[in-house]
Amino acid sequence: MKKMIPNLLTITRLLVVPLVLYLGVQKQMIPLVLLAAFVAFTDFLDGKLARRWNVTSELGAKLDTIGDKCLAFSLLIILVVDNRLFFYVFVLECFIALFNIYVFYRTKIVESLLIGKIKTWFIFMTILLGFLDLLFIHIQLPVNLFVVLTALFQLASLIQYVHAYHANKGEKKRLQLENKEYVALVKPILEHEEFLKRKEYPHHYNESVYDHVLRVSYDCYKIGKKFHMDYKALAIAGLLHDFYDKPWQSDFEKKPLFQKHGFVHAEQARVNSLKYFPEFMNEKIGSMIKTHMFPLNKSIPKYKESWILTLVDKADSMDFLFHPLLMSSKFRKKTIEKHSLEKEESSRVKINRKMNYSK
Repeated sequence: MKKMIPNLLTITRLLVVPLVLYLGVQKQMIPLVLLAAFVAFTDFLDGKLARRWNVTSELGAKLDTIGDKCLAFSLLIILVVDNRLFFYVFVLECFIALFNIYVFYRTKIVESLLIGKIKTWFIFMTILLGFLDLLFIHIQLPVNLFVVLTALFQLASLIQYVHAYHANKGEKKRLQLENKEYVALVKPILEHEEFLKRKEYPHHYNESVYDHVLRVSYDCYKIGKKFHMDYKALAIAGLLHDFYDKPWQSDFEKKPLFQKHGFVHAEQARVNSLKYFPEFMNEKIGSMIKTHMFPLNKSIPKYKESWILTLVDKADSMDFLFHPLLMSSKFRKKTIEKHSLEKEESSRVKINRKMNYSK
């Protein structure tokens, strides 16, 4: 019961969000403030109980964060109607939430920064002042000043989150290469000349196909180990699921819908995998590669490992949602040109190093 009570309090906080919105729409400010005070008290209480009983958990931390965000968003929606300045706080908080979701799906790490905690404190102080201003119209409160300060802290925290993400971007790759069992399992593929060419294929945004499949493979491998699945098949299929012929951004030929990259590259990857790595292939791995683009594939994944690969690949490709313009030919050309320049620069650096070594 002690393990359940803190999470039940957090879930209660989520369930009252629709009621908060209803009271705000109906302009029932006093019941709304009382309900918000109750929710704030449960936020304090669930954390205190979890720490006192030593039943803190990752699930509880995530639920707590979601509960705070949902409450803040619902209260901000109500305040935007009466004070348009709150709209900027709402939009900035949406950007921060989306970026944190993006980082979590890319790294599986929830970043907690001091400036983020200060920003959250300012948001709730500003929301409180906003509602007090609605209740006591005759009292002049510094609401607008707090809105501006909150927006500044939101911008600062967003910049800090972006900086922290880029600073730690290589951490996951380092952990992958330090896992001796994983490296021993996939080393022949990683070092194969044909597979190394995928370093030159851009993926969705600012990343090569090689980097993408390495991350998907390692995530699948860890899930397989944890849940006693066929982790070897998951690691291998994860590496080879995008082993297609050429960068999709460079294909500007007009084709029927079902012949476009998203519908055909899984089968290309399976065929290429059989060609270059027959010793790693079997019926299960071939099926996993072929069906990883479900529901774009006609075939439904038939192994539980197939579903893991499909879901992990989708989660790892979340960056595509943040760069939808990549679908346009203009941005695709820019992606190819940028990747070509990076390749030329890398080659130039290698040549200079060899020349210096010779000297």
